[in-house]
Amino acid sequence: MYLSNSELKQLAILKKKNPTERFSLMIQLIGGQIEAMRAGIRHQNPTINEKEVTQCLKKRIAKIYSLKQ
Repeated sequence: MYLSNSELKQLAILKKKNPTERFSLMIQLIGGQIEAMRAGIRHQNPTINEKEVTQCLKKRIAKIYSLKQ
């Protein structure tokens, strides 16, 4: 498997960061993904309340990371 020039540049940038900085970047990326999922749930269900959004989000995350697929 070969990496693109863009991917190689991203790896070079990450290698320059210390573990704490890399962890922070990871947390930001995951947070962005979760917010995108929340927005998708709200878009599909315009009348849903925040508690229901959270429940749907938990179900989706469990489905994504389930080993029983």
